Amino acid sequence: MTLAKLPDCGLITFYADESDDKQTYVISCVAVPTLGATVADCPVEWDGCFEKAKAWRASLRDEFGIPVRKELKGSKLATGRNSYQPRGARLHGERAIEAYAHALKTLDFLPSGSVFSVCCEKDYRLYGQRRLEAVLYAMFQRMQRKCEFERKAALLFFDEGHGEYRRLYRKAKKHLPTGSQQGSWAGGNTSKSIPLSNVLKDANFKDSKQSLFIQIADLVAYATLKKIRKEHGRLSDREKSHFVGLLHDQIPKRILNTRVDHATYDGIKRLK
Repeated sequence: MTLAKLPDCGLITFYADESDDKQTYVISCVAVPTLGATVADCPVEWDGCFEKAKAWRASLRDEFGIPVRKELKGSKLATGRNSYQPRGARLHGERAIEAYAHALKTLDFLPSGSVFSVCCEKDYRLYGQRRLEAVLYAMFQRMQRKCEFERKAALLFFDEGHGEYRRLYRKAKKHLPTGSQQGSWAGGNTSKSIPLSNVLKDANFKDSKQSLFIQIADLVAYATLKKIRKEHGRLSDREKSHFVGLLHDQIPKRILNTRVDHATYDGIKRLK
């Protein structure tokens, strides 16, 4: 059932981006407060968060010389294959990893519980979906739970280039199989449909070059991928020497949505 009116606690906007190495697939999400809801009025919250994001981005210029007009991408920053220094020079080695860690540590301007990731291995299946489609489905489930728990509606933005996401999004708006944390629902069924009803309108797509919040989701997704690769013993010697597998641990605990997995409390849902 679609929403007939805005829930009593306002509106948030989800920004999502993905990362994979053809073996592990990750999608990460950042929830940004957009409209509040009080007895007296409906305050706009997105602009204030955006100003903080711009200050965060400026700090990377001031500390590490990364021009504010450059699009931040986790893979480019961690590998040194970038032109993040003045006159197109590369930011690489330990200094690049230091910048990446700083970027994640200073995300503390985001609200509590606003960042989470979902990951799976390539052969995992979730309700017939595999790889990025599987993690996307699981992300939809957790978006709906967050909205219901916080009594909010939401908008959703993806990075451009994944038209298939709109198809799955539209399907999830009508039918979204969801498992029970207790193992089964009343009646013994292992899943029931809880459609993505709290997310409004169609899925939206944004050029990541023009969106700081999608760039943040990208940084989180790539750091999550490296954390999972570390857990599976798949980091390169270079990545081990630069502690790339520990980047995700630099994200402030407060902003991680630890409810997505009560086994790990690190804001990552590992589909198994």
